[in-house]
Amino acid sequence: MPQKLDRRVRRTRRQLSEALLALIVSRDYDSLTIQDITDTADLNRATFYLHYGSKEELLVAALEARFDELVAGFAAQPQTEPPWRDDTPEQLVFAHVAEYAPLYKVLLSERGMGYVVQRIIGYIAAHVRQEIEASPWRQAAPAVPPEIIAQHAAGSLFALVSWWVQHDMPYPAAEMAALANRLCFMGALPALDPVE
Repeated sequence: MPQKLDRRVRRTRRQLSEALLALIVSRDYDSLTIQDITDTADLNRATFYLHYGSKEELLVAALEARFDELVAGFAAQPQTEPPWRDDTPEQLVFAHVAEYAPLYKVLLSERGMGYVVQRIIGYIAAHVRQEIEASPWRQAAPAVPPEIIAQHAAGSLFALVSWWVQHDMPYPAAEMAALANRLCFMGALPALDPVE
């Protein structure tokens, strides 16, 4: 069983993560230094290097912590409907993005980081694949391999979230979740049919 981190270690890592994420919103990531991060966190550089080898390593850890919050929300939801009838996961994603909108606006902008985008899509795809594998509605031999379905769903959801954030969230999160669910499970062409 993995050993729990000491409370002080968790607090220090949280301080560093929050400092980096706050700085990313106000400044260009590439121009940030370890000193900027530690000054904002009110810690010294040596403390930073006790926990992380680089600002990239800290960024990955900080983003994964945010994604883990989101996945915990998924796990708390019982799966009572087939995924094409239940937009709860999409609601959780859009609510999460709305909560951290300034951060996502930067990460998903033109000045965002390509490797961050790939990490986000990969993280979503891995979770979708797990959901597919565990789904009671999964067919024994689906027409499309689960890894392809997962990658499609992740890319589609990422594109919609990115568009939504960059356009200042013109639709409520719940509406975007329903639209994302419909597009993902029905495809784009049937979605052009009139609303019933």
